[in-house]
Amino acid sequence: MVTLPNIYKSKYARYYIAVPLVLLVFGLYFSTHIVLDSSLAGGVSITLQTSTAVNQQLLASEVSSKLHTTSPSIQSSPGGLTITIAINQSISNAEADLINLYAFNTNYTTSQLNITTTSIALNASRGNQTLIKQLAAEQQLENSSLAGMRTSLTDELSMLQPFIGSKTPQSDATPSEILAMAQGEYANASAVYENQTISAVRDIVPFTTYSYQQLTPTLGSFFLGQLEYVIIIAFIIISIVVFFIFRSVAPAFAVVFGAANDMIVAIGAMGLFGIPLGVASIGGLLMLIGYAIDTDLLNAVRILKRHEGAPEDRAFASMKTGLTMTVAAIVSFGVLFAVSLYAYVPTYYEISGVVLFGLIGDIFTTWLGNASIVLFYKKRKDKV
Repeated sequence: MVTLPNIYKSKYARYYIAVPLVLLVFGLYFSTHIVLDSSLAGGVSITLQTSTAVNQQLLASEVSSKLHTTSPSIQSSPGGLTITIAINQSISNAEADLINLYAFNTNYTTSQLNITTTSIALNASRGNQTLIKQLAAEQQLENSSLAGMRTSLTDELSMLQPFIGSKTPQSDATPSEILAMAQGEYANASAVYENQTISAVRDIVPFTTYSYQQLTPTLGSFFLGQLEYVIIIAFIIISIVVFFIFRSVAPAFAVVFGAANDMIVAIGAMGLFGIPLGVASIGGLLMLIGYAIDTDLLNAVRILKRHEGAPEDRAFASMKTGLTMTVAAIVSFGVLFAVSLYAYVPTYYEISGVVLFGLIGDIFTTWLGNASIVLFYKKRKDKV
């Protein structure tokens, strides 16, 4: 049986950190090449599974002519191609009206609650001028909010007329009826637009199956902002928890560095291999953070919390355990990645690609970077 040498007993062990740093530079450089898919950038993304060879420049011209859009994006995908076009302006404007309607509805609901509360207080203190003025102000806000909902619905229906025909809301419609009509007609118009788009694409290029994603720029920007917020909060919580476990900055830094570096490496690989950044791949990145924290904590706990043998031996033992876990995960996601390439399931392709490349980067980041930092800290601490 072959016995592997303990790499942490080498005199060059302190230089292992250079490898994840190189990967960090790689990730940062290629991250500038990353492309947002329609789930974040907004627009319509149609992924086709087709074996027909196409001239992308000619196809872009035909798509532009058929769908009355400018600068469509045509990208070759495993098993087919992806067509991305700007969202129809009427649909986009209608969504803005729908968002305004939601805001007016929130104001209306709030004013109703305030009216009820103020009326109860006024019954207990009749003639209170402050409460009377407050009640009048809330009633005025209620009326203006209801008027705003009706105006927003009228504007939305006007924008959606090319898809749903001419529709007029009832003048005495309640707020709940206004909201239901706005949501229903927007969904109907989006379905009609999807059918028209797919029909036009089918006339241009034959395909067996397709996936269709539609997102307006407003909602895409909102999703992107929320996802960035979630990732930042996740790292803050991780830092606090790890600091609480070890009561020291160095191990906390090593764990956070490992997770962040894995994510940056994965994003760089996405830019290099053309995996788009979307809601699905963001899910893969969040999953990757969990894997990275798992191996980093395994390493740090064994080196700092246990006492059997030398720190280098404990680090080497944790590496063998961690590599077994990571390789098993790499094989699993590698199979999923291969299957998604063959059948071309975009969601699985994005998730498995992100996690797969991130786990490969995790091998170098954790066992050459994180372990080196924690070992250096442990030796310095023992000398004190």
